[in-house]
Amino acid sequence: MAQLYSLYASTHNETSKLFYQTKTKLTVVLTVLVPVAAAFLLGRVQTGIGLSLGRDFPELMLGLFTAVWLPLFLFMAAAESFAGEYADRTIKLVLLRPISRAGAFASKVLALLLYLAALLAVVWLVSVAAGLVLDGGATLAGLPGSIAAYAAAFVAMSAVGTAASFVAQWLRSGVGTLALCVFLYVAAKLLPFFFPGTAIWSFVTYTDWHTLWVGETAAAGKLLQIFGFLLSSCIISYTAGWYMFERKSH
Repeated sequence: MAQLYSLYASTHNETSKLFYQTKTKLTVVLTVLVPVAAAFLLGRVQTGIGLSLGRDFPELMLGLFTAVWLPLFLFMAAAESFAGEYADRTIKLVLLRPISRAGAFASKVLALLLYLAALLAVVWLVSVAAGLVLDGGATLAGLPGSIAAYAAAFVAMSAVGTAASFVAQWLRSGVGTLALCVFLYVAAKLLPFFFPGTAIWSFVTYTDWHTLWVGETAAAGKLLQIFGFLLSSCIISYTAGWYMFERKSH
């Protein structure tokens, strides 16, 4: 029980540090403004593009955020939480807490995942609100599908977040870590265009797997297979990151 309480307290502290940062506040503001601006623009032309904003808009915003914004926000948070604290020498304060190094690493990763969940919740709420204004009936009809899609996106983005936590152990510079994460992410996205066979081995390929949860486009077995792959990717990245954090912290 004492270890669980220490983990809870450390996670709460890491989450508070993350959410009180100016960068995080700006991220939340941007997360709100992007769907609002997109809804305004698309609302003016929806009759010409054949898009049902009420039903499709939350999934449209989710596709945009999972492709670009959420990975970038996760890279920034991971770089600040790990490499940034080494650069500022504030990591010593973390290691002085009554918690093991394994617990300290777990609390940082948990805070990162809570941050991800909060951003997804904001995107969903704002997108649904915009959909209700534009087409209330279609929005209500599409709620079950959008909830499933956002839950699936959390799994895929968790794989990206834990991988960023692993990469953040390589350097002691927040800026360098962010640049490296972005480079590796873009490289992983482009690699299948040159070597198609690598796509099935890269969790980055499945950042848009939430689209399979909308309608009846994929069999349950296929969804379970991808879920298992993403979960395995999370476990491998987490274990590798934990091992490096242990060695780096001594």
